[in-house]
Amino acid sequence: PDSGPTAAGRAARRMRKHGFTLGLCAAAGAALLVHMRSLRAPFFADDWLFLDQVRFRSFAQVLASPDPLGNFFRPLGRQVWFWLLANLSGESPLVFHAANLLCFVAAVVLLALLGRRVAGPFAGVVAATYMALHYAADVPVLWVSGSQELLSLALVLAALLLFVRGQRVLAALPLFAALLAKEVVVLAPVAALMLDDAPGGWRVRVRRTWPLALAVLVWAGVAAWATSQRGGAGAGLALTPLGPLAAPVLMLRVALGLEWQAGTLPFTRFADPGPGAWLALMAAGVAIWGVAPAWPVQPKPAGKDGRPPVGAARKRSAKREPIAVERRPAARSAAVQGDPRSALRAGLVWAAVGALPVAAVAPLWSAYYFLFAIAGVGLALGAFAARSRWSARVVFTVLLVSGVASGQASGLQEFATGPSAWSGQSHVNRFYLERGMHVITRCIADLRSQLPKAEPRTTVFVAGLPAFASFQVADGPLIRGVYRDSTLRGFYLSQFTRDRMNRGPWKVFFFDQPTGRLIDRTHDRGVFMSSALGQVMNGRLDVAEAALEAARLNGEDDIGRPYLSAVVALGLRDRERAVRLFRDSGHGTGGDGPGLLRASRRQLAAKDSLGALLTMRRALREDVMNPECHSLAADLMLSHPETQVEGQVESYIAMLLAPESPSAWRRWAFVLAIENRQAESIAALEHYFELYPEALTRDPDALRLRDFERRLMPGGDLAQRAMKKELAR
Repeated sequence: PDSGPTAAGRAARRMRKHGFTLGLCAAAGAALLVHMRSLRAPFFADDWLFLDQVRFRSFAQVLASPDPLGNFFRPLGRQVWFWLLANLSGESPLVFHAANLLCFVAAVVLLALLGRRVAGPFAGVVAATYMALHYAADVPVLWVSGSQELLSLALVLAALLLFVRGQRVLAALPLFAALLAKEVVVLAPVAALMLDDAPGGWRVRVRRTWPLALAVLVWAGVAAWATSQRGGAGAGLALTPLGPLAAPVLMLRVALGLEWQAGTLPFTRFADPGPGAWLALMAAGVAIWGVAPAWPVQPKPAGKDGRPPVGAARKRSAKREPIAVERRPAARSAAVQGDPRSALRAGLVWAAVGALPVAAVAPLWSAYYFLFAIAGVGLALGAFAARSRWSARVVFTVLLVSGVASGQASGLQEFATGPSAWSGQSHVNRFYLERGMHVITRCIADLRSQLPKAEPRTTVFVAGLPAFASFQVADGPLIRGVYRDSTLRGFYLSQFTRDRMNRGPWKVFFFDQPTGRLIDRTHDRGVFMSSALGQVMNGRLDVAEAALEAARLNGEDDIGRPYLSAVVALGLRDRERAVRLFRDSGHGTGGDGPGLLRASRRQLAAKDSLGALLTMRRALREDVMNPECHSLAADLMLSHPETQVEGQVESYIAMLLAPESPSAWRRWAFVLAIENRQAESIAALEHYFELYPEALTRDPDALRLRDFERRLMPGGDLAQRAMKKELAR
């Protein structure tokens, strides 16, 4: 076989010849490795709404029907995409996730081709590799509804590639389609203007972008017409004065992978991104080395006589190694148009205009909002590498650091729980989705095992489910999706009404917090009574009244139900009806309440708490409208676990009968805290402080409770720490 410099030169030339193809395949492989685990994910949240819209409908019917969310005009990324894949796959989540992943891989390939066109093959592979490893693609690939983001990205990259190749009129078609998938690429004509390095000056360049500008105008007209017909566009926008300032800062943070856990700084806690991410980094190394330019090798210093050192020559001779020869840079491909400097400027402008639309939702930002901008950052990075003649080692090091930073952000087990443009984490990230999907998977399995077949027109009521799981939205698209029956309905138990109960068979499922399982409690005695009590604590007295009516129809607790019905009537300020219902439950008014109250206090002083409680029960039967009787009864009942629920009811009555009593509001705030109703408890404490301002200096327990509950609210550090528990089940 050949050896020596001739064989080495031939191998190098072969590598140069096929380097771009090798690098492109490696970048695409890196994208597949990073996101391969997403193929096992289930449908989640909005997915069920879009599937529900297209199920059992023709294509024309789907296009004519209003958007399920009603917030944006995205028929291609929503209705068209879901109708096609649902009918082709039988609503298989695997097929949907595979399609999302293929869209992302296509975007990686298109970015590489675009980068090669405007700055050379090395720049194209660097840009594609950067985007392939970046965590901004996590959510769109993992979440089926991310098709909107991925379709828009792939189509706009196709439009830009056609544009720089001179097919400007044809480029308008994929741009128009990209806008129908998601409008975040609306400023793509600006990026195209910067990418155009053909001669003629800026005025000529602006005129050449007219097809893209026309595509944007036509889309805007169609979107405006659709909005006027259906309404609701733009729901969920959160434009603030600081939004335009926050958008570029957030884009820079996302580009660098700067996200961190609460109470820490970036990279202070290592998060293993998984074996797929590490293999992807290796693939990135192959991509860079396969296409990196060959720069001259520095010759060894000569001896004093101008010849190589004798020792060095002997070593080469002994090892029979070829002497290093000078390698020259490969000639620039004739297919490459433009130059790295203009491509660098274009990439930076592209990143800026790609980030600008995020200003409208900056307080609710997430990294995936910047995916189009990240493609521009990748192009700028690749162009800078080509322009600066970076060696393959330096470029690989940069991409390695970037890939590790993305891995850290991707592995973050927290997300922002409160609106803020300056939060340390995205509001929706991989962890957000995986935590909710974990609950969804278990609950669907529990639903199918306990209700294998749902009768037509069945209504399923659920209670206790964490909101982040998105198990129940609207009127139950997930329930209809599980059983493929359009007559089924699903609601929270807090949405209970008589009409919903009477429309057909009904089922009640409770989410058990300790086990994380969904439990059928349809036939449990007291299911509606407990729901009514929960709604009283939520302040939803109308729903509580409907639940009590359901309890009556279900034959629940004929003794306690009239009493709780009287409490609800009292809360609704119907005092006359409340008194009548209290009497129906055996409780009168105008008796010797004050005398029994004094007797109970004497028993307490004698440490006879049981006797005091029995006396107070008698006092309530004789003088049910006396707030002091309810106050003492509540204190006695709350101190014993077996009477705690009764004590909660008595606390509420005491607060209703004496709305100006600071102690009544304080007691009610602590009751709400025990039941994990942080927002309601904080509101009760604030009212307590208004009624009794001295409590701000004299009641440290109330102050500590308020501070503790604020930490449990969205955005608090305790709320952040509690996130990981669900994945540990």
